[in-house]
Amino acid sequence: MSRTAAQVRSDFLEYFRTRAGHAVVPSSPVVPHHDPTLLFTNAGMNQFKDVFLGTGTRPYKRAVDTQKCIRAGGKHNDLEDVGKDTYHHTFFEMLGNWSFGDYFKKEAIDWAWDLLTNIWKLDPLRLHATYFEGDAAEKLEPDTEARDLWLRYLPKERIHPGNKKDNFWEMGDSGPCGPCSEIHFDATPGKDGGKLVNAGDPRVIEIWNLVFIQFNRAPGTGKLSPLPAKHVDTGMGFERITRVIQGKTSNYDTDLWMPIFAAIEEISGAKAYRGKLDDHVDIAYRVIADHIGCLTFAITDGARPSNEGRGYVLRRILRRAVRHAHQTLGVKGPMLCKLVPSV
Repeated sequence: MSRTAAQVRSDFLEYFRTRAGHAVVPSSPVVPHHDPTLLFTNAGMNQFKDVFLGTGTRPYKRAVDTQKCIRAGGKHNDLEDVGKDTYHHTFFEMLGNWSFGDYFKKEAIDWAWDLLTNIWKLDPLRLHATYFEGDAAEKLEPDTEARDLWLRYLPKERIHPGNKKDNFWEMGDSGPCGPCSEIHFDATPGKDGGKLVNAGDPRVIEIWNLVFIQFNRAPGTGKLSPLPAKHVDTGMGFERITRVIQGKTSNYDTDLWMPIFAAIEEISGAKAYRGKLDDHVDIAYRVIADHIGCLTFAITDGARPSNEGRGYVLRRILRRAVRHAHQTLGVKGPMLCKLVPSV
């Protein structure tokens, strides 16, 4: 194993702290108690929404963090995909670096390339980038600036235009938003996966999203207006980049999940996890491991399973995990509570 997950996390925070002068800030709770527009914290930018809107400030202009996120309800909902593929989770960490009216596209792209290729030594021939192709309906121009900045590192055939769905990032139905530039890793044997970018193929996955926040979408009308200042909000899936650095073909094959799988095997008596996508037992391993992580962090941060709102989402997650434990693994009696120490 090239680097442990803990080392990958540390690499990211230290790179932006020491090389780019970012303040390391703590994750906000995964339950946004003071934001009625969100069921759960679904991105690193949630805690900085007031800064982007110009209604709040921080004692720093550059920040780096790893944010606890849940995407299991609302605009971003990955619940039904969990267990069926190699890279979706209800709970995950989002590594991010931020600029609050300070640097913008050039620096964000330069540092991303440097970290990926010079620090983590990813093969540059396996990297692809996307940029926003524009949207006539909203009178948004193509982001040719981001495209041209990538041309300093990548040939044009590995820089792809993307539509509003893939390359215009929005936290929800309203709030700060803007065009984004994704970085994708091509794990195909021939390094020829360009046509698989944003095609839902696990061999070519998005690992980092560089969001250039310039607009605010008004509640109700949906109208876009320029923000008082331009900001950078990047998000890199911790589980995904760990998988890539460790040379695995599945997020679940990394050292982030093996201790939880070992606990599931010991408590349930099920056969060992083999990583198959069409095996009901392996699907159950992935569902239970993901869901117990989600429940543990959500409950720790103040949420409770119930019959409404975020509590109802947690109840669905809880019931799905219990069903797989009982029906697929044949467990009798409580199991999930015994997995919390492994999380």
